[in-house]
Amino acid sequence: MVRRYFPNLRSFIVSMVVILILLTMAVVITDQNNVRRLHRYLRAAETVREACYSLIEQRLAYAKALVRIIDGQVDTGDLEEAILQWNPNAPVDEVSALYRALDDELSLLQRKAVEHESYRDWSPYFDQMYLLELELADISAQYQQRAMYFNAQKGGFPALLVAKRHNLEDLLLFDFGSALKGRP
Repeated sequence: MVRRYFPNLRSFIVSMVVILILLTMAVVITDQNNVRRLHRYLRAAETVREACYSLIEQRLAYAKALVRIIDGQVDTGDLEEAILQWNPNAPVDEVSALYRALDDELSLLQRKAVEHESYRDWSPYFDQMYLLELELADISAQYQQRAMYFNAQKGGFPALLVAKRHNLEDLLLFDFGSALKGRP
């Protein structure tokens, strides 16, 4: 059979070596492509996650300013505790829980503050926090899409091997949809 396709044993060996080299190069190139692709999807999701964290921090800054302006006219103790729990390096699931706690406290504070005579002075802070909340809803939806896309791509066959080799974990999803209800 070797004689039919190859004139001698030497040409058979050279041809097989060339084929093996080409196959090895194809596997390596495909692997590197999967590595770059997964890291690109991961960076895109992390960039949007950082934008979410930034909006949350801005909302926290307005909440802190509001607490300073209220200056004991309305009870803000629980809100201050929620603000102090913020950790910008926390994972997404912890940030989601902290954000829901902050939102609950802000909601209670707003109900108390509406009845106070100084509410007009405080309302711009609530309005700005509401605008940030609306923006956060859009940005967090983008993060959810990118994180789900990354997780789905990572679960595919060749990418799964790359992900295991590079210790890429599934991205956690935000869970503060109930807090993004918007208030006037």
